[in-house]
Amino acid sequence: MANLFQLGESVICSITVRDSSGDLQDPYTSMKIVINRLTPSYANVVASTSMTGGVGSDGVGLYHYDCQTSGFVSGDYEVFYTATDSARITVHRDTFILERGS
Repeated sequence: MANLFQLGESVICSITVRDSSGDLQDPYTSMKIVINRLTPSYANVVASTSMTGGVGSDGVGLYHYDCQTSGFVSGDYEVFYTATDSARITVHRDTFILERGS
């Protein structure tokens, strides 16, 4: 089930990165996010952007991106988190819904 937010709220997109043993791990190369609107019509709303986190910030393997939704429209959105560790690329998908406030 997708998380529900009101237009104008900040959507905190966060992800925890782990290695194959389950230990927290920072991707060697990069940790990026892409956000697309699915409805009412498809549009890329956040192009590939580096996430905040990792050693010295959120902690090893912990990343976030504060998505400001002012200017967005109500609808369904998808988030792609891409961890790149040299030649190994791992993608995780998530969704959220924006609706008009009451």
